[in-house]
Amino acid sequence: MGLEAVKEEILDSAREQANSILAEARKEANKISKEAEKKIDGMQQKADAEEKRMMDAIKRQELASAELENKKLLLEAKKQVIEIAFEEARKRLESLDDKKREEYLKKLLEKAKNEIEVAKVYCNKKDAKFAKGLGNQAAGMIGGLIAENNEGTIRIDYSFETMLDSIKETELQNISKILFG
Repeated sequence: MGLEAVKEEILDSAREQANSILAEARKEANKISKEAEKKIDGMQQKADAEEKRMMDAIKRQELASAELENKKLLLEAKKQVIEIAFEEARKRLESLDDKKREEYLKKLLEKAKNEIEVAKVYCNKKDAKFAKGLGNQAAGMIGGLIAENNEGTIRIDYSFETMLDSIKETELQNISKILFG
């Protein structure tokens, strides 16, 4: 065998080894590439799931916030309707005709007399004529009366304003049910 043949055999052997090494390297590169793609897919799925979870949480939070704001607005609207109803009641009481004013004042005065010995009565100018002989004094109120004993130590407030405020305070829930069901 000649030198040329040995050289050719070594080169062929080197080429085969190089081809084998390259094939093995390509195989390993494909394997690494596929594993990397799997990891990337897994990470993408986790990221998508996390994004969906966060979006759902944001949606729930925004919905809860919107519901709360809606409840606040509804409550404020109901409050305004109740205020309007009481303001209308005040206006009606203020504009009562003399016959009704006298009727109400006599009932309130009788009620006050059952509770204390009435010596003085405070009422508005319109009602003063219905409480004669009781040392009436003008007071800034829309109607009704405030009765006082002789010593001025006990007062009973039956002014329309106070009675309306009392009704509002004690009956607010019932009024709300009547107005809004």
